[in-house]
Amino acid sequence: MTFYENNPDLRDYFESLPIDVKNKILDSGAEICTLGELKQVAEHLIQQ
Repeated sequence: MTFYENNPDLRDYFESLPIDVKNKILDSGAEICTLGELKQVAEHLIQQ
């Protein structure tokens, strides 16, 4: 099960991200528990 499946806030934000960013997050294996963590990781990847 992926980190966002049980959290609607995380799922909505995750699904709004570009596909390459979503893939990088999933491939990274990062343990993401909060929306803030997800946004931080996504912003970091987008800026790369």
